[in-house]
Amino acid sequence: MKLLYESHSLCPVCYRHLPSQIVTEDNVRYIEKECAEHGPFRVIQDPDAEFCERLEQTTNRMYNRILMLETTNRCQLDCPHCYHIPNNRDRDIDLAYIYNDIRTAPRELENIVLAGAEPTVRKDLFDIIDCVRQDGRKTMILTNGVRLGEKKFVENLLLYRVDQVLIGLNHWSYQGIDTHKRQLEGIKNCIDMGLRFHYIGYTVESYEHLRDVLEEINSFPYYNKKGKKYQFRIRLGSNIGRVPNEPTAYISKNYKEIEKISKSLGHELISAHDEGDDNMYHMMAYMNGHKIRIIQWPDATNIDMQQLKHSPWAKFNRQGYLTNFVHQVITRDAYVNKQLPVLDRVPEAYTYNEKNDGDIV
Repeated sequence: MKLLYESHSLCPVCYRHLPSQIVTEDNVRYIEKECAEHGPFRVIQDPDAEFCERLEQTTNRMYNRILMLETTNRCQLDCPHCYHIPNNRDRDIDLAYIYNDIRTAPRELENIVLAGAEPTVRKDLFDIIDCVRQDGRKTMILTNGVRLGEKKFVENLLLYRVDQVLIGLNHWSYQGIDTHKRQLEGIKNCIDMGLRFHYIGYTVESYEHLRDVLEEINSFPYYNKKGKKYQFRIRLGSNIGRVPNEPTAYISKNYKEIEKISKSLGHELISAHDEGDDNMYHMMAYMNGHKIRIIQWPDATNIDMQQLKHSPWAKFNRQGYLTNFVHQVITRDAYVNKQLPVLDRVPEAYTYNEKNDGDIV
């Protein structure tokens, strides 16, 4: 057994933050940790340690720092994988609460991502966008893209100077072909009307969906009107929030499956380690010229905090601190969805620090 480094992880039962060790044995990468109440855990971080060692463990510093804020617990869709688990009976989060989050955010975090569940269901969304603009920051919106199918809505996003949208698209079977077509129409509106999108992200339920997704990605143009390449993202679901009964997915397996299916379609998949975050949770590649970030989020069993010391910072779990978005999603699932008590504080090394920087997850 070989020790790679020390880190922190979570107890998958009570969600305490636990000192952990990242080790390899027989070409498998493990996380070892022990909870004083629930005992020791040794879980697979990735079944191909050699593949992971080729990742350069870097973060992309090309982008400005980002803060993601939860704006609502509502959504008009019901996706099989949903870290949020929307409750449409809930009232939207108070405007005063959101305004305070924006105005008290560290000044270095100059890009505010309005997230949800689904932020575009808020009737007062443009009031929030206006608050971000008045505070001297840029607005980005993480959306499922359904409302982008309304040209008037896209016009208003442009009028209020929204900088970019981040579109969470899925395999068409998630919501049916009609909803998927509406999402694709929304993407076309963005392209035609000049609203930038940072990425189009696909979550798939199984590797059987990859062929359809890769063929759809190949149908998009390479560049926007300013000559910048569009970026696409592919990941399988993680055991966070609402999730079907599926085996754990790993980044090495995701890459190999995408590579295999790309080859069967006549396209070569080429890794690009110097063009984006390159670590245990995401890596960049090109397929037939299309820029694709291959992603696999961890869950409470295999989260490695040492890999999450960078932007995007988030405030999702309704605690006062800022940590990486993925950590916030996992702990939100514990504290909000599962109603577990908060038993400890996050080690300071993993909370927001102005010296940390990175790309969006």
